Amino acid sequence: MIQIAIYGKGGIGKSTISANLSAALGNRGKRVLQVGCDPKHDSTRLLLDGESIPTVLDYIRDTYPEHRKLDDILFRGYADIACVEAGGPEPGVGCAGRGILSTFEILEKLGIEEIPFDIKLYDVLGDVVCGGFAVPIRKEYADAIYIVSSGEYMALYAANNILRGISNFDDNSPRVAGIIHNSRGLEHENEKVRAFADAVGLPVVTSIPRDELFAEAEKEGCTVIQGYPMSVPSFLFKQLADHVEKVSNEDISLFKANPLSNEEMEKIVLGRVHSFKQNKNNLAASQKPLHFEIPEKKQKSLVNKKNHFLTKNVKNKKPLQGCSFAGAVTVTSRITDALTIVHGPGSCAHIASHFLNNSLLNASSRYGIVPSESEGKNLVSTEMGEKSFIFGGVDKLAMCIEEACMKGWNTIFVVTTCPSGLIGDDVEQAALRVKQKFPETDILPIEVDGNLAGDFSQGIVEAYKIISNMIDPVIKENEDKSLVNIVGEKTLSGNLNSNYGIIKELLGSIGVEVNCRFVSTTTVDEIRKFKRASLNILAHNDDSGTVLKRLLESNAGVEFFGLPFPIGFNETAEWLDLLADRFDTEIRSEELIACHKNLYFSEIESLRLILKGKRVIISSFSLNLDWIIDTIIDLGMELVKVGLIASSYDDFRSKYIGILPLEYDYTTEKRQKDIEALNPDLVLSNYPPMMTKNGVHHDAIPISPDVGFYSGLVMARRWGTLMRLPVLEGWKLDGVDVS
Repeated sequence: MIQIAIYGKGGIGKSTISANLSAALGNRGKRVLQVGCDPKHDSTRLLLDGESIPTVLDYIRDTYPEHRKLDDILFRGYADIACVEAGGPEPGVGCAGRGILSTFEILEKLGIEEIPFDIKLYDVLGDVVCGGFAVPIRKEYADAIYIVSSGEYMALYAANNILRGISNFDDNSPRVAGIIHNSRGLEHENEKVRAFADAVGLPVVTSIPRDELFAEAEKEGCTVIQGYPMSVPSFLFKQLADHVEKVSNEDISLFKANPLSNEEMEKIVLGRVHSFKQNKNNLAASQKPLHFEIPEKKQKSLVNKKNHFLTKNVKNKKPLQGCSFAGAVTVTSRITDALTIVHGPGSCAHIASHFLNNSLLNASSRYGIVPSESEGKNLVSTEMGEKSFIFGGVDKLAMCIEEACMKGWNTIFVVTTCPSGLIGDDVEQAALRVKQKFPETDILPIEVDGNLAGDFSQGIVEAYKIISNMIDPVIKENEDKSLVNIVGEKTLSGNLNSNYGIIKELLGSIGVEVNCRFVSTTTVDEIRKFKRASLNILAHNDDSGTVLKRLLESNAGVEFFGLPFPIGFNETAEWLDLLADRFDTEIRSEELIACHKNLYFSEIESLRLILKGKRVIISSFSLNLDWIIDTIIDLGMELVKVGLIASSYDDFRSKYIGILPLEYDYTTEKRQKDIEALNPDLVLSNYPPMMTKNGVHHDAIPISPDVGFYSGLVMARRWGTLMRLPVLEGWKLDGVDVS
């Protein structure tokens, strides 16, 4: 059995050649299977009396897996030739390449490999730049590849691209049988095809002339082999069938793919030679770049669209951390009276829902925070599957949005995933279609396309971009000016709401109220009235936080407070002082700080009895370590090394730079050497080792610390307990060889 793939430019006549070749082989008693791999699904029509047959992809779409049978998609035609048509989506939607992959998979599952064919022939769309259409090039599907071309430059260009695809796909073993010249009757056409064939080292297996018999046979719904068996074209197809049999019997050798460069193509086929090298200093006058004046207002818009609000990892093309879809969903799902529709597979929505609910459960168990009834429950999926990947998911998305509108949702976010982005679903079009039926509903697409738009942090920023457009620009600041907005909280942190409770209490103690949490347990109306507040407080001044700050300053024209959420006594005291100065409530602030100062240092003094003089190493990628360093100094401990992991040191900010021993690019190996050389009592890191060595205690630096006066004191209490315990508890040695 031999498998043959027929490739060539679209419209070059592959289907006609494939059908006639199959007919010629069938007349010799060969058991032939012809598979049409083109969305036009017309490859086998001439073998079936001009009739079209149901396609595999339509069958997949309309038939449940348990009901599928091979006989429903495999049809017998002229000379008992077995015929299959892959089919494809409507033009402009879905992914026909994915459809080809699915066709081959379903044919295998339904047992086509068990039928003893002598020859399998795949008639393939010539667009090999798509991985789906390149499937028949794979070794397991094509033993020999024929390329159909005319003498037209674009047909030969496509033939050369097919050779590139073959050479890129495997180890470039010999698998090309040759070129089939399907003549267009052009002047010097034979010479051009021969010149190309010689250049790429391939034979011209046959040259089919332009003949009216093809049109006549097509009118009759048959091949020329069937309708005009004694004609010249029939004779040539019989010769081509001879070639296939010789290839099958290994009487004729196959060839490696040896594609030409674009310059070689132009020289050989067009006779065009470039007399100069194109570079900045030597351009033909007609090829000099044109410059257009762009109005200043439009220039600013272009800056924002290009890169003004990109996170560090995206700008620097660093390895992506997490998925931008997941980042966007963590934001939109926190708006309590809005629905988020995940346009993607159900698994994407399930995973997102899982970690959202997991963060809520963590907050509940650790901090006693009971989530609101709506949190984590306003997320649905369009359940994209194989059908949507092939035929497009726009209709399914529009139906999902429409159902949400009928259920009474007034604000709907549509967040895209990788599959919907890859197949190019027009989410805007689906939203507009439903908007015409439900004009009062806000339908807001957020096209993050999974990992295609960047990482988790970039997804957060992209969601905030869309949400910031919901802010009503007409609403003015509240007259008493004692309202603030909280911006950019970490929605997955277990201490999200407990930290907010601390911040709200601190603000209330100086007479300031929260207008809007942008965005956490927030309503659409609170977002709309965002500008009632006179000041905005950024929760975290990390990379995504600072990008978000720039975004709101640019889009909403709002003012931000200079400091993020405070961690530890010193930061909290400074934070309150500056806020009190802004809102003219200094007396309240001073009284509050004095009260907490007494409580803080009273307990610090008791812990100094245990911790004073203890040696500490810090190994961390956290951007803010001052609150821990302050606590260490207050306790009289000795900080012998601060090591910063490479991923974060470029954003590190500290008042202790130049004062304390600080080392960048701090690795695990460096830390172990320092433990042996500096003999610390305590090592602090974001992820402590499971088993300690060298008689050293380890403790974790929280990724998202608790805020307020007592953040460092909470850590100090743990250290005090650690110092009273043995370095390695006996139970940890269970099953360990300690001899």
